[in-house]
Amino acid sequence: MSVKRVARSVRDAATNEGKSSTVSILQHPLHPMVVNFPIAFLSGALATDLAYLVTGSAVWAQFSFWLCAGGLTMGLLAALLGMTDFFTMHEARRHVSGWSHFISGIMLLSLAAANTRHRWGDVEDVWPWGLLLSAVGTFVVGVTGWLGGTLTFRHDIGTYGDEFKGEDSIGDDDDDSDSPPKD
Repeated sequence: MSVKRVARSVRDAATNEGKSSTVSILQHPLHPMVVNFPIAFLSGALATDLAYLVTGSAVWAQFSFWLCAGGLTMGLLAALLGMTDFFTMHEARRHVSGWSHFISGIMLLSLAAANTRHRWGDVEDVWPWGLLLSAVGTFVVGVTGWLGGTLTFRHDIGTYGDEFKGEDSIGDDDDDSDSPPKD
């Protein structure tokens, strides 16, 4: 990658007034790719907490601890990528759902940190606080994900952006070779 190309990318990211993600690899936004891990991990912690309470098997409590710790770690990475997009994209800050997603993400990281810290000394300390933190965390995962989905699917923020629309789409207006014959 040439120095001019890197400089142009940095300049474009700093002045991005559009909707395309400023943190991407080959125009593929990183935040939506990484955010799936904390969603799965933190939601899975509730399931493993319930499994521990039903079976009494310590392995489920161990799973819960590692899911909370992994959710926190990957959540911090996703937050770093998302905050970079948020603060470099004017359009993202214009929507209430953008600010709500930002704030609920901070709340979720706080819950994940509290849940991980709660289990640090004794992973089997699930009832009642571990379960409560996992349940509230799972609810906040849903709210935060809903708000992120609103940004992506309703407002088209953090996607490829307008400059890439139609590049690989099926049924381009320029190429009707796949269209059925017209009468």
